Amino acid sequence: MKQPLLLAVLVSGLALSSLASASSKSGADVFQPGMPLLQQIERIEIALNDGETYSELSQDGRGRVREALSRLRGTAERFPNRDAMPESARTELFNDQQVVNMVLTQAREDSRLICRREKALGSHMATTQCMTVAERARQKDKAQRDMGQAQRVGKFGN
Repeated sequence: MKQPLLLAVLVSGLALSSLASASSKSGADVFQPGMPLLQQIERIEIALNDGETYSELSQDGRGRVREALSRLRGTAERFPNRDAMPESARTELFNDQQVVNMVLTQAREDSRLICRREKALGSHMATTQCMTVAERARQKDKAQRDMGQAQRVGKFGN
C-alpha cells in the first residue's frame, strides 16, 4: 500500500522538477539558479535602469521590485553563506525572489516588440507596424471603448 503512494510522490516530484528546469531554461524566471545572488541583483538593477528591458513596468511595479531587491541584498549581505542561513531568512528570500520573478516576467512579456505587415485601407502596399504587446492591448481597449461609445450615442441619438 505504501509503495504506490511513494511512487506517486516520486513521480510528481520529478514532474515538478522537470517543469522548474524547463522554465528556467526558457528564461521564464528572472533569477537563475546557481548564480551568486548579489550578481543577479546587480544584473536586474541594470536591466531596470536601461529603459528598454522593462519599459512597460508601472511605477508601482518598479517600487515593488526595488523594495524586494533591497531586502534580498540585505539578506545576502547578512548571510553570505546560504547553507548557514536560518530557515526564516530562506523563506523571506524565496518570497522576495518570487515577487521579483512575477513582476518582471510579466513586464518583460508586455515589453516584447511585435511587428506585423499590414496593408493600409485602400492600398496594396504593406507597411511594417511595430508595437509592444502592452501598446497593442491599450490600442485594442481604446478601439473597443470608442466602438461602444459610438454605438451608445447612435442608439440614443435617433
